[in-house]
Amino acid sequence: MKEMAQFHKADKHTPKPTNPVFRLRDLIKPSFDLWLISWGLGLLTVFAVLGLLMVSGWFISAAALAGMVALGSHAFNYMMPAAVIRMLAMMRTAGRYGELMVSHHAVFALLKDLRLTFFSRLANEPLYAQRQTLSSAQQMHRLVSDIDRLDEFVLRVVSPWLFAVIATLCLAGLLWWLLPLATMQKLFICFLMLMAVVLPIGVALTKTSFAKRLADMAEKRRQALLQPLSILTHLILWQQWQPQSQAFLAWDDAHLEAERAINKTQGRLKTSIQLALFATILLILTAIFTAITTEILAPNLNSNIPKLPISIPLLLALILGLLGLGEILIPLGQHYLAWGNSVGAKNRLNALVSGLIDDNAVLSDGMSNNSVLNDSTLNDRITLPTQPIPLDAPLQATLKGVSAKFADAIAGATNIDATINSGKPLLVQGTSGSGKTTLLQMLAGELPLLAGEITLNGQPWHSYDWQDQLGYLGQQLDIFDQTLAVNLRLGKADATDAELMTVLKQVGLANWVHNLPQGLATPLGEYGMAVSGGQARRIALARLLLKPRQVMLLDEPFAGLDEATRHQVWQSLKAHQQTGLLVIVSHQTWDELITECNRLVIG
Repeated sequence: MKEMAQFHKADKHTPKPTNPVFRLRDLIKPSFDLWLISWGLGLLTVFAVLGLLMVSGWFISAAALAGMVALGSHAFNYMMPAAVIRMLAMMRTAGRYGELMVSHHAVFALLKDLRLTFFSRLANEPLYAQRQTLSSAQQMHRLVSDIDRLDEFVLRVVSPWLFAVIATLCLAGLLWWLLPLATMQKLFICFLMLMAVVLPIGVALTKTSFAKRLADMAEKRRQALLQPLSILTHLILWQQWQPQSQAFLAWDDAHLEAERAINKTQGRLKTSIQLALFATILLILTAIFTAITTEILAPNLNSNIPKLPISIPLLLALILGLLGLGEILIPLGQHYLAWGNSVGAKNRLNALVSGLIDDNAVLSDGMSNNSVLNDSTLNDRITLPTQPIPLDAPLQATLKGVSAKFADAIAGATNIDATINSGKPLLVQGTSGSGKTTLLQMLAGELPLLAGEITLNGQPWHSYDWQDQLGYLGQQLDIFDQTLAVNLRLGKADATDAELMTVLKQVGLANWVHNLPQGLATPLGEYGMAVSGGQARRIALARLLLKPRQVMLLDEPFAGLDEATRHQVWQSLKAHQQTGLLVIVSHQTWDELITECNRLVIG
């Protein structure tokens, strides 16, 4: 409960992300023409709904009065109002269908643009920045859900408020013009109508922090359920499911309580809107009744009953218009959290892409964080690589005083000096924990450069736009639960079966594939569980060999290989990188490898 108490206090000092990627108003710009059409059709629908109610009420009451006053006569023209009613009904149907069609098209375009913008921006960051920004599946889930939530800004904020304000102002103007009341009475009527609009807007603006807390609470509830479910079998075997599920139950209770509060607020807002409109109707009827009883207007010359200051059909039409206005205003109360959801999603996305961790973010330990990362290199905005890779000229990479390490690691690569030339592989050796793998990860862009300088042909290493020109084989392999062919084609999507067999031969797997009943269509299982560790490593290496690359960084490519296969793989690597850079980390050494490589000993 202490964690939950701190969670509820976490939103008091919300940092504003610097250099925001976008503002909410930017969501309308890409499809502004579509939104204009959508709003035009929406307003057409709103006026058709109000007009249909008002004209129908006027027509029914006027027809009834005409029948009572002049029974059997044809003095009342019912053709014109009947035609108007039919026209308004068709306008309502066509306008609503057109508004939904255009707005949905605009929303889909908006979501596409948002996803492309954010994921392209993140994909262009160095790998270490991506891993820092998207450090968990939880943050990736929040990224996707926040992008999807931004459509609420237009659909549940801009459009409903626009329709409500315009419809209220137009109906208030109509009442001002048609009602034969005193100015103060008209002002009070307009005030009540505007209160029906202003009240939900005011509540929406004051509930932004609550919307943020609710989103974070829902995420914590989700995580509290998924974490124990991931080890459900073990928890049941050790009879620990009940204790471990308590966190989820606590967050679930808090979430249900928050939803009850939302429902109560929605009910109060809807009631307040309806009360404001009913008070307006009551005020109109009271004023009209007062005008009759006090004989403010001249009585009818042929009767002792005072003349009604406004016709009954017109009065009924105005009252039905006010009742119809409630249908337009009710969604403002029902979706009062849409503004807070939009602002919260915008702030989280800006903070995420800007590389900040603000105190609103739900961290992996469930606690808020009031400070940014300690490593200043991660807080600075990252300059995206723009330098083209030299494809024809010989390559030379120089490392001077280079240092890199993981954020929580005790040691790493420290003060490394080396030179790597085209056609002359660099063999990196050293004791376990000396930083060999760390050095490769830094060169691959998975870790930041903490100190020193790395250049390629005189230009900073990280200023190059590597794209597919850098291949990295790490200790953790990406083998997916797909066929062998699909896993290989991740390196080259249009590779033919012949090309796949060629690279498999280079890594000594061709005979193995030929003996498989399904050949290239053999499923490899989740994380490559259907093959051995050595086979999985060679499959990942074959994937890299499908394309020529200017730089290849290989961590233990010979692990688990016999002498003949090791020699075959080495010859393939030399031939593949004879004009590019090749850096190999290996505990295994033999005479041919040592004599044909430059050596860098670390530690």
